[in-house]
Amino acid sequence: MDPSHVRKMIEQVNQQLEKGKALFQLKTIPQGAATSVWAGVVARADEIGGRYCENCHVGHIVPDNVTISVGSEGVRGYVLDPNNAEALWKKSEELVGERF
Repeated sequence: MDPSHVRKMIEQVNQQLEKGKALFQLKTIPQGAATSVWAGVVARADEIGGRYCENCHVGHIVPDNVTISVGSEGVRGYVLDPNNAEALWKKSEELVGERF
């Protein structure tokens, strides 16, 4: 994506933020990698396995009637649905022409 488009999108998001909220900024590479490192090295597997992780912690499920925005945290329940995961895996295998 063209960097000018990214800047414009960030400006639009920041204009929509509630007063007093911190401005949205893209993460640095280390910040972006931090949750993967945390999940792979620091967190206990039995506490995070099969769960959604974000910003170096286990995220919470956001009800469908609550708005999710760029600055909010959490995930919709359907993301963690095992049937959806299985369907996505099968579709991915179909699209790449491989079985894993």
